[in-house]
Amino acid sequence: MRAPILLRQASALLRVVAGHVSDDPVHFGMQVFRRLPPRASRLMSAALRRVPGPAAEASSAWLKGDVASAADFAVARPARGWQARFLGELAVSMGDPGTARMRANALAGTTAGARLSSRILWHEGRMSEAVAAAPPSAMRTRLSSELAVFRPEWDPSTAGNGAVPTPRSVPKASVLFALTNSLPVTQSGYTLRSHAVLTAVRDAGLGVLATNRTGYPTAVGRAVRCDRATVDGIPYLYDVPASLGRTPAARLDQQASFLRRAAEASGAAVLHTTTHFTNGLVARSVARDLELPWVYEVRGSLEDTWASARGGMEQDARNSERFQLFRAREAEVARSADAVVTLGHTMAAELVERGVDRERIVVAPNSVGSEVLAADWQAPASAVRAELGLPARGIWVGTAASVVGYEGLDVLVDAVRAARTSGVDIRLLVVGDGVDLPHLRQRAADLGDSAVFTGRVRPELAQTYVRGLDVFVVPRKDVAVCRKITPLKPAEAGGLGRAVVLSDLPALAEALPADSRRLVRPESAEELSGALIGLAEDPDERKRLGEFARRWVEENRTWTSVGESYGRMYEEIGADVRMVSR
Repeated sequence: MRAPILLRQASALLRVVAGHVSDDPVHFGMQVFRRLPPRASRLMSAALRRVPGPAAEASSAWLKGDVASAADFAVARPARGWQARFLGELAVSMGDPGTARMRANALAGTTAGARLSSRILWHEGRMSEAVAAAPPSAMRTRLSSELAVFRPEWDPSTAGNGAVPTPRSVPKASVLFALTNSLPVTQSGYTLRSHAVLTAVRDAGLGVLATNRTGYPTAVGRAVRCDRATVDGIPYLYDVPASLGRTPAARLDQQASFLRRAAEASGAAVLHTTTHFTNGLVARSVARDLELPWVYEVRGSLEDTWASARGGMEQDARNSERFQLFRAREAEVARSADAVVTLGHTMAAELVERGVDRERIVVAPNSVGSEVLAADWQAPASAVRAELGLPARGIWVGTAASVVGYEGLDVLVDAVRAARTSGVDIRLLVVGDGVDLPHLRQRAADLGDSAVFTGRVRPELAQTYVRGLDVFVVPRKDVAVCRKITPLKPAEAGGLGRAVVLSDLPALAEALPADSRRLVRPESAEELSGALIGLAEDPDERKRLGEFARRWVEENRTWTSVGESYGRMYEEIGADVRMVSR
């Protein structure tokens, strides 16, 4: 069985790479190089410095984390032909559509110029205009297909030939989850919550099974040896067809076929999927065909996430065609589900405003499992740091998060710098990876050894790093997605007995009660620095906050209670979940 799936993955990977190289080579290259180990990135950067031309110089600067120099190359260096297109694409990927448009204008009348113009329009959310601007090519076909998926009249077909394992080999399950990605391949807040939910539902007495989107994990450059993985007894299925659909619509058709066959083979009584809306479209189509109830779990506001990534153009993005279609699709899918789960009361209120019946909404907050509750949360942070090879001295503040703009980690860097300038020995620890990590490292360069960035680490090691902090900080920015969505980490940090400082945003404020956290004005390095200095100089207050948070999490935020609430929800929407053996 190993050879066929390896061959299928090779075929699918070639198609994925060919599509990216044709449509979006710079963004694809940036994603590939970002995943290189730091040493490999430095070596690649050094090698590119020897290659003549502004494209190589810009790439070299970006790889070594010198984002400012890379941007200067994109703006100022003269270039023609493919190098001009490359610099324009680089500008788009770095959030500078003005420079990209200048490069596109210089290439007017050429295929390269048309491709670049289409990319700029797509980046800005002007989807129909981007399709019209693209030259006749696979790129135009792909963009047209994605635009069709965003429009309300499109639904996936379940009749295609997916690559689900043979029916007799699919585990029996009461609840079938349809996921975007999963452990063990992808480690993120999304996959950790998915695994926690699956485990909690299983521990509540229900059989569970999870599927991943078609093409995963091949589409993210990871190979697997068989069509499934088992993590802590939870089975995750992969669908890697030899002929992966060339367009978003074709791949969603494949995904719907895969999910239908998995549902039939497993005997599932209910389907459960998560944002964003494409997963909901797939689950809804299968549920209708098989006359099953289905659940839509809203874990994010991805249209807001997309808009916030436009930087200074956020308001234009929110007025764009993409944003409006995205929001309408999310609302339509949520309204059509038999039950809607979300992470907090702030998002529940937003869903009601979008027309979802409040009685069909279940609030299931991010919670903690036995591994958090069993951790030695009373061990001194300095002793944990010594075990990790970090200096015991100083007051260490930081976070564990995806390193992206809306997390506000640049504000945290500035706050630590201000505290150190005032003479307080506060040090920074950031656990995690993301597109903004090179920029963040550059911003913190003057802090020297007082700022540590671990990059991506295993979940259990991330938990140890959090125990090594004196203060856990979530400095999210005041953007729509952060006002609505409650992250996982405050509850985990509270469960580990850390003093927690949060941006004063509705979804964050509800993560922990008032007596167990401090709130600061978002995007204010001065106010954050003041709060950190106050806690650095008051060990008794740090201890009090941590102890209160620990007790509250133990009593109110466990995955055991979440699993039980999910079981009740499935029964209330008519699923015979207890009639299918595990």
